[in-house]
Amino acid sequence: MSKNMITSAVLLLCGIAAVNPVSAQSIEELDRIQREVGIMEKILTAALKQDTDNKVRNVSASYLQHQGVVFSFDVRSHSRWSSVFASVPDAPLPPLPDIDFEEISEIEVLGEHVQVISDAVVVKTQEAYQHAMEMMRESAERVREVAEQERDVSREIRDLEREKRDLEFDRRHDKDAKEQELEKRKKELQASIKELEKQQQKLSLQQQAIRKELAEKKQARITEQKQQLAELTQRVDKSLSLTLCDYGSGLRTLPNDEHVSFIIRGMSEHKGEQIKVFKKSDIKKCVVGDIKADALLNRATQYEF
Repeated sequence: MSKNMITSAVLLLCGIAAVNPVSAQSIEELDRIQREVGIMEKILTAALKQDTDNKVRNVSASYLQHQGVVFSFDVRSHSRWSSVFASVPDAPLPPLPDIDFEEISEIEVLGEHVQVISDAVVVKTQEAYQHAMEMMRESAERVREVAEQERDVSREIRDLEREKRDLEFDRRHDKDAKEQELEKRKKELQASIKELEKQQQKLSLQQQAIRKELAEKKQARITEQKQQLAELTQRVDKSLSLTLCDYGSGLRTLPNDEHVSFIIRGMSEHKGEQIKVFKKSDIKKCVVGDIKADALLNRATQYEF
C-alpha cells in the first residue's frame, strides 16, 4: 500500500471521528432547546391568560434550526354575535327597527365581565347569543310591519285617486242632479287622500329615523370593537415583553444570533396574522436589566401577514 493511500485513510478516519461528536452535540442541544421551549410555552400560556382575562388559547411552539423559536396562539378579541351585528349589511331594506340597546348591552356590546370567555361559561354564552339573535329577528319583524303599513297607505291612496278620476269623468258626462253629489264625494276623497298622504309621510320619516339610529349604533359598535382590539393588543404586547424579560433566561441554549417569534391569530382588523420577532440578544439585555420591557417591544420587528 502506497504512502499516499495510507495518509488518505488516516485523514478519512479522523474526519469520521470529528463528525460524530458534532452530530451528537447538535442532537443534545436540540433536546435541551426542546425542553426549554416546552417550559417557556407553559409560562407564556399562564401569563397571557392571566394578563388578557383568559382571551388567549391554543398556545403552541416549534423550533426552526438556525432561525429560532416560533410561538403561535389565538386571541378572542370580541364576541361572535358582536361580529355578526357589526357586519349586517345596510341592504336589502328594511333594516332593524328601534331597539333599546341599553337592555342588551351586556350581550351585544361586551363589557369587561362578559368578555371573559372560558369553558365555565360556554352555556351562558350560547344562551346569550341565541337571545340576541332572537331580538334581531323580532326587531326586523317590527320594521317590516312599518313598511307594510306604508305600502297599505300607498295602495289606499291609489284607490282613492282612481275613484276621484272616475267621479270627474262621471261629472263631465252626467248632466242631471247627481252633479252636486259627485262634487261632494270628490271633496271627501280629496280630504281622505290628503290625510293618507300625511300618514305616508309620517311613516316614511319614521323609517328614516330608524335607519339613521341603527346606522349610528352599528358604527358605535364598530368603533368600540376597534378600541377593545387596540386595548387588547396593548395587553398582549405588554404580557409578551414582560414574560420574555422575566423568564427569557430559560432559553439559555438558544443561540444568541437567533430569534423568538410570535404568530398571533385573531388580533388583526383585516383577519390576518400579527407577527412579532424578538432578537435573542435583545431578550438577554432585558433579562439582565440593560433595557426595559417597553424598549424590548420597540426593538421587535412587527407586521401583519
